[in-house]
Amino acid sequence: MNIEIFKKFADSFPKYYKIKNPGFILMTKYYIRKPTFKYLWFLFFKDPLRILVNFFIYVIPIIIKEFINKLYNKKHSLYSDIDKDQAIDYFSKGQGFIAISYCQKPQGCPDGRFSTKCSASHQFCRSCFLSNIKTKADQLNLDFYVVLGDYDSVWNILKNQFFKRKKGVYILTVCSMVMNVIKYLSPLFGFKCLIIPFIKGECKTLAAYELSEFGYKNVQTDISTQNKSLLMDILNKSIEKKMMSKIKIEGGVYENLQPTK
Repeated sequence: MNIEIFKKFADSFPKYYKIKNPGFILMTKYYIRKPTFKYLWFLFFKDPLRILVNFFIYVIPIIIKEFINKLYNKKHSLYSDIDKDQAIDYFSKGQGFIAISYCQKPQGCPDGRFSTKCSASHQFCRSCFLSNIKTKADQLNLDFYVVLGDYDSVWNILKNQFFKRKKGVYILTVCSMVMNVIKYLSPLFGFKCLIIPFIKGECKTLAAYELSEFGYKNVQTDISTQNKSLLMDILNKSIEKKMMSKIKIEGGVYENLQPTK
């Protein structure tokens, strides 16, 4: 998409496209105008009962909890509807996925910055945090996605995971304004999540976010050191738990093969 064409298109944006850090209502209003909304309706009609049940069981408690947090002005460095030990348990069994925004890729990424590819196979990748995550996700047999935009995040990822009909958890890195919507959306489809917001380089307005959807994002985003440590700790302990389970299974098989006296 030509940048000049986009700039002309941007002139016709409603005023709320320029509001900084829009909340849930404005973000919902934005997504209704996009193809994302059609994708969600498609999934809803595929299994409406499942989604309605999830709404009453999972989404309503989240709405109440977030309302209380807002009353007491409680702020958190991430959003999670699952505890750390539960996430480790799911990941150790290969149940779940990890989705990383493309804007976290470093400048000069050999696989291309505005690309879903993350091979983690280049010399350049040895110092890349995302490459480390990808390697550990592969060890756990977790799906690993690099998200480019709405089409990738909603259609390719949400649809694929939805039709697997497996329980699991996902970790997502994203800007805080998108997090304001995702934390209510994902429980509808039965997903537990740990959403980590950027602390550097995130889009502050919908106009900037719309630009990033077409790859116009020159700033590299990043998450906090604390959340990086948390993410790596979850993955490392998941790998340890997977290995311990494997040893126990193999040990049990060995004992069963021993001749009885």
